[in-house]
This record gives sequence, C-alpha cells and structure tokens, in this order.
Amino acid sequence: MKARTFASPRLFCILPVLLVLLTACGRVASSTDVTGPQTIKITIGDFFVRSPQTTFVTGTLYHFVVTNQGQHHHDFLIMHPMNTETMVMDEVYQRALAYIYNIAPGESKTLDFTFDHTAPPGMLEFSCHYGGHYEAGMHQPIVVQAAPGTQVTPYPNNGIPVQAARNTASSRACDQPVSVMIKGDDTFNQRSVSLKMGDTLTIVNTTQQTFTLTSRPDAGLRFTVVDPGETEYVPFPKAGTFTLSSQEHPSARLTVQVSMTPGVTCGFEPVATVSFDADYTRPNNTYFFVPTSVTLKEGQSITLSNLSDYDLTFLAQPDPGIGHVELRRNEHQLIFFKEAGTYMITCQQFPSQHFTVIAQENSGDQD
Repeated sequence: MKARTFASPRLFCILPVLLVLLTACGRVASSTDVTGPQTIKITIGDFFVRSPQTTFVTGTLYHFVVTNQGQHHHDFLIMHPMNTETMVMDEVYQRALAYIYNIAPGESKTLDFTFDHTAPPGMLEFSCHYGGHYEAGMHQPIVVQAAPGTQVTPYPNNGIPVQAARNTASSRACDQPVSVMIKGDDTFNQRSVSLKMGDTLTIVNTTQQTFTLTSRPDAGLRFTVVDPGETEYVPFPKAGTFTLSSQEHPSARLTVQVSMTPGVTCGFEPVATVSFDADYTRPNNTYFFVPTSVTLKEGQSITLSNLSDYDLTFLAQPDPGIGHVELRRNEHQLIFFKEAGTYMITCQQFPSQHFTVIAQENSGDQD
C-alpha cells in the first residue's frame, strides 16, 4: 500500500503568494507600463500630414518617425497654427516647439519629444511650412491631455516659444560690425571672432577663388557661397562655438564664438523679407516673388528667402556686391545695399520672375 502524502497547511498559505509573484514576473507589460519612448510612425507627402495618433499625453517620451512619401522636400513641425508666408524659415522654426528640417523624398527622420503642457483643440498641430505647402494642406491638428492623476497647465502663449532673439534685439543698442577677410593664401586673416546671438559677420573675399562656407557644428549657414571679390554677410542665429571653413579649403578655419546674449549688428536688421514662393494649389505650380518691390535707405538690408523646392541662383542688375546669390531650398540670406540706386534682382532658373529694390539716399534723418 502506497503511502499518501499531504501538503502542509503552511504550503497552502505560501502558494497563493508564489502564484501572484510568478504572474507579476511573467506577465506582458501593458501600454501604461512602458517606460521607454512610444514610437509614432508619421507619413508626410504632397501635400498631407498623416499620423495614426492625434491625442497625446504629457510626460510621455514620443519617438516620432517621419517618412516623406512625396516628390518634394518637406519639414515636420510641432507648432501653433499660423500664417508664416512673410517669415524666413529660421523665424518659423523659432516659433515651433520642435521640428525636423528638410526631409528628402523617400527619406525618414526621427524626433524625440515630450509634451510638458497640455494643448486643447486648436492650439497645436503637425505641419510643414515650406513655401506653399501649409496652404496646400500640410497640417494635422493634435491634442495633448494631462497624464492620469496629474495636474498640468496648458502651454502658455498658445504654445509659441519666446520670440526670436532677432525680434527682441530690436529694442537694444546695435552691435558694431565684425569683419574678416579671406586672404590671397585662401586663409582667414583672423583666427577667431566673437559675436552675440543674432549678429551678422561680414566676410570679404579678396581672392579669385569661390568659397562655399560650412560650419561645425551647424550654425544655420546651410549653403553660403562667397564668390571671387564678393562681400558676404552671414548671420549667426545660434549660440555656441563654431568652426567656420569652406568646402574648397577645409584646412582654413575661423573660430566664431557666439554668446547667449541677443544682439543685432548695426545696419543688419532687415527692413523687409522678400520670398521666392510657390503656390501648389494652382495647375503646374506657380512661382513668384513676394513682395515685388521694396523701398529702403542706402546702408540698409533685406532678407532674400528661397521657399521653393529648388536650389536657386539670384542675380542683381546693377550688382550691389552680391555676385551670384545661391540659395538652397529653405535657405535665406541678407542682402546689403551700401549705395543708393534702383536694383532689379532676378531668379536665374525662372528669369521672368524678378523684384525691384529702390535704395534712397540717406540724408541723415532718423526713421
């Protein structure tokens, strides 16, 4: 006869505890247990923004994977709905909570972002503000709610960050211009210069060589060409220490130290922005300058902004010293008018499109 075995009463007390522990260790984590970033796959194209999720929660790290399925380059921004037609792209980016710059057709780029305030309907959206893209339909509203059990206030100022240093600097005294020279041996005549955030550096090319400027880390130059004998005006909108060089002569370097203090170089607060824009809602697209005429005083400047989908070259007749202004898509450049006169600036790729600058003599009065 086999002996019968019985579990002790103590074992019956322990078993439920073990089962609870084993269940907790072996269960699959729910969405509320995830501590890593939540991946959101977003598609953009000509001309749409599509996100599988449009309601988000504060305090959660989101890993946005944005894929461009269109035939045009696009940006991806998280920002307040607004008309940005008169802004250069740097000003648009400064009004965004976060953004991805220049996503090529077929390319995917990522953005990690955590919402730290709530956003009711109408406050925020995913968007692209390349010339004409927003107006063609590239925006999708989103909502941000407080995480369960938390009390979070809405984004102040409708989710628009503090205004750009360029705007706040207008009430400050302007900074004296800083210039460097590219010498005959293809090097800079100084090793380093110091600027404030928003200042403009003057670069004088005394050689017969072309210099395509680059910076490490990215100072926001993107694509700036200094032609032989040309004087180029390069704004530095970001704070930091940058090494300025060129594609043609990478060993020739200039250190540019940009402080956090907002500034503006005397004479380089642009009096107007002229954009080469596009209307994608019309058949075959329509490209144009806006505005088509600007009147200013000698010694003042404008911003020329390329909001099209093309890399473009702009020429002036007569030439105020700009040479060939080569602007990649989404890029802008200051153009300075030292002498009075009437200047017609034309797009080389679209020769029927041009705008006029009337630079009046400065009689010494203060406007």
